[in-house]
Amino acid sequence: MKSILLISTSLSKESISANLIKFVNIQLKKENVKSKIIDLREFNIPFCDGRSINEYDANIQSLFNDLKNIDCIIFGFPIYCYSISGVLKNFLDIFSLAMRNKRFGVCASAGSKMSYLAISDLFKIMKFQSNAIGVMPTVLVNRSDFQNDIPNEEIKKLINEMLSSLLK
Repeated sequence: MKSILLISTSLSKESISANLIKFVNIQLKKENVKSKIIDLREFNIPFCDGRSINEYDANIQSLFNDLKNIDCIIFGFPIYCYSISGVLKNFLDIFSLAMRNKRFGVCASAGSKMSYLAISDLFKIMKFQSNAIGVMPTVLVNRSDFQNDIPNEEIKKLINEMLSSLLK
């Protein structure tokens, strides 16, 4: 059975991408897929400064090992100014070696659907830095795609297609 780590990178208390990740995790649990959410609001991740992972504290090393030992990753992140957030970029800088050769999916939120090209930034980083494989489709949402923290039917369909691709 494959294991999936869902990484929620928004630091916002009212995060759309964090709600999306929670919903995706519920879908995985319904399918009896082993999954776990890492919410970066609950971690104190320092700025990347080029040091070895062994020089970080025990919490960071533990998260690094969690990433190394799972099969797949789903990134949940907001898109700011038509790019990935600084929080996500910092996370990738520290943990990219742990994600080598992994398959990953994307659940992003943006102010408008016009921000979809920002997802390509993540695909490039993951391919060149981690030799990771991004799956299609990606899931891009905004506030109008939700009602009471539940995505609409079109988004649910995209989520299911992304999960199907990820779990192949």
